[in-house]
Amino acid sequence: MKWYKDRPEEGDFVVVELTDVDTNSAFAKLEEYKNLQGMIHISEASRSWVQDLTKEFSKGEKTVAQVIEVDESSIGLSLKRVNDKQKKDTMNRWRKEQKADKFIEDLEDSIDVDDIYEDVVFPLQRELGSSFEGFEISIAEEEKLKEFLDDEVVDAIQEVAKENIDLKQEKFEGEIEVEFYHGDGLDRIKKAFDEVEDGVEIKYMSAPKYSIEAWGRTQELAKKRMDTATQRIQEKVEELDGSFNFSKA
Repeated sequence: MKWYKDRPEEGDFVVVELTDVDTNSAFAKLEEYKNLQGMIHISEASRSWVQDLTKEFSKGEKTVAQVIEVDESSIGLSLKRVNDKQKKDTMNRWRKEQKADKFIEDLEDSIDVDDIYEDVVFPLQRELGSSFEGFEISIAEEEKLKEFLDDEVVDAIQEVAKENIDLKQEKFEGEIEVEFYHGDGLDRIKKAFDEVEDGVEIKYMSAPKYSIEAWGRTQELAKKRMDTATQRIQEKVEELDGSFNFSKA
């Protein structure tokens, strides 16, 4: 997966593969950057005292480093300045970007752009931290994507996400009450529920109550999907001259 920057900046956390390890230093390939290599001095290798790097690290080992120096001729890296959370988050981002490679191929086949990376992938990486994040939030937070991408591109991203990502990992539950004081009340309820999109399920409990469940990759995304669904239902119910109430389960 290509990255939107040609070179990292000081302070960045990067995934590296150790390519050469000697007693006092190690060289590492920066996985997210083409043909870039950095150097880890023994003083930046560990929080504890290390006498010989060859006894601590092996060639081919992948880990996360922080960029501490960048100039035209070299990139300085540190392992000891990376805590467990930073390492986990950076590794997760990198692995997800590898998964996104297939998404990008599918997306390229469905939209007409001059350059899929310049027009879509790099904007996603710049704005969200990774292109995978764009696919992951596309169902529940499409408005965030539409701030910097065309609507048709966002629609295509949503379709690719639906085909490739299991969005039903976390659930947010609630209860809604919908009432119409008209002879065609049932038809009006059906019209209101037609506003519900993928990832939201509504089940009849007892008049006028219905259970509603929203799914997402995270609890936050599930809640946002719930918020969007209930807002749309409420607007439609009120448009059809009915009453609406929502409560969290």
